Amino acid sequence: MMITLVLALALTADAQGNVDISEQQLTQYVNGKVKYEQDYALPGLFDAHVKLTRMQVELARSAPKQADVQGFGQFTLTLPDKPAMDGTITANFTALPRYAPAEGAVYFDQFTLKNYVLEPAALHQQFGPMMGYLLKGIEQRLAKQPAYRLDAKNADQAWLKNHVTSVELQPGVLRLKTRS
Repeated sequence: MMITLVLALALTADAQGNVDISEQQLTQYVNGKVKYEQDYALPGLFDAHVKLTRMQVELARSAPKQADVQGFGQFTLTLPDKPAMDGTITANFTALPRYAPAEGAVYFDQFTLKNYVLEPAALHQQFGPMMGYLLKGIEQRLAKQPAYRLDAKNADQAWLKNHVTSVELQPGVLRLKTRS
């Protein structure tokens, strides 16, 4: 509730009625709303539990129309006849923002894994290819969850929901462009 209130107050409009959402606001939103925790198994080969703990969003920093999303997580990997191994993962994704007017939500399309780092590093050589496969599940799940949603209970945002015509990225800012 508090995050929604803070985000609602933080939206800024320019002279044309366009609304800017900062990468900090998107980061706050996804960390408060987007959750990912999954168990994976290939019987006789491995069991894995992966949990995304937080994300960081950057806008138009590495490419003009692109968002970069960094996910930080933890995992437990169990192999037959071996003790479970705990580790951390940092995964870097790219995506293209899209506004869905019916939902008043911004989604990240073409959500794509760029690279990842496992810690401890010794796990990367042995389990890296397997973790790449597991990260595809995270990639697909995150693409289906909104990165930001306007609050339909807020009169200004309810109006905005039906008047956004496009999304524009500038370094550090996602602009919801409106009809004049």
